[in-house]
Amino acid sequence: MQFPTFDFRQWYQTDLTTIEQVENVFFNREVDGELFFRGMANYDFVCISTFYRYLISNRALNWSEVDVGFNSKALLPEIDLEEYKRQSFQILDDFYDNLRTLGSQELSFESIAYLAQHYGLPTDLIDFSYDPKIALYFACCEMPEKDCSVYMFDIYSHVKEMMGLCASGSIGYFRKPDGSLMDASEREHHARELCTKLSKDGLPTVTPVIELDKIKYGQRILNQKGAFIFHRNAVPMDQLMYTASTHTSYAGRRVYKIAHSLKPIILKRLEDDFGINEAFVYPDADQNLEIIDTAAQMTREKLGL
Repeated sequence: MQFPTFDFRQWYQTDLTTIEQVENVFFNREVDGELFFRGMANYDFVCISTFYRYLISNRALNWSEVDVGFNSKALLPEIDLEEYKRQSFQILDDFYDNLRTLGSQELSFESIAYLAQHYGLPTDLIDFSYDPKIALYFACCEMPEKDCSVYMFDIYSHVKEMMGLCASGSIGYFRKPDGSLMDASEREHHARELCTKLSKDGLPTVTPVIELDKIKYGQRILNQKGAFIFHRNAVPMDQLMYTASTHTSYAGRRVYKIAHSLKPIILKRLEDDFGINEAFVYPDADQNLEIIDTAAQMTREKLGL
């Protein structure tokens, strides 16, 4: 099975080969809410969503070279983006219908997508955590024979950039429903909504703001200190992280490659020193767990997932 590769991340790569290096980068780092982290058990994996993986795994697609920014090209599948969008949202719609039938409260699109992602349905959400130790756990908990990676990135960087551009008027002005022009603060708020609200007619890449009161029954998300990017595009998320700007200081961008020999040592340290293990990141104490699991299973059976 063919998956995209993305060598351009090596521009921002740091190799970690000793536990002391891992301690300095991850164990001793303060959680500040500005930078977010994603762990992947195989360094060769790129940052694609579970739905993207599902789509290309179940289609015979042509592949071609695509310009991914700053004269950089990558070999990517040729995807019908309208069909991609329709199928992606069909999963969320069916899952939500099942939740409501089983007695769920009304939920935002963002909350529906979070739950679908964390309970095994393919979505266009890509998981990050604001705690680097959680990302490190996911990097090390599988594939003991493979070097792994942890991505570091400000997942709200594109939101901040768009808010600044709109507030300054650099990309034009916007009108309110009554036809009058928005002022700077209204343009900034408009940009924030555009870049953080998930909708069928919205942007293909948004970073939802998690409403913790809406996911109080999503203990997995809380324990994993979860955050997400929604990325519905044939070009992997790596493009935004590693070719979106030529400035090396861009939004904390970094990928750490970790030697596979360190995985068991890291896992033991995470459990002994921080209580991070499989039982913590996948708790079975969620309220309404049976409803969520049943709704997800109903969707899998109906759509053949």
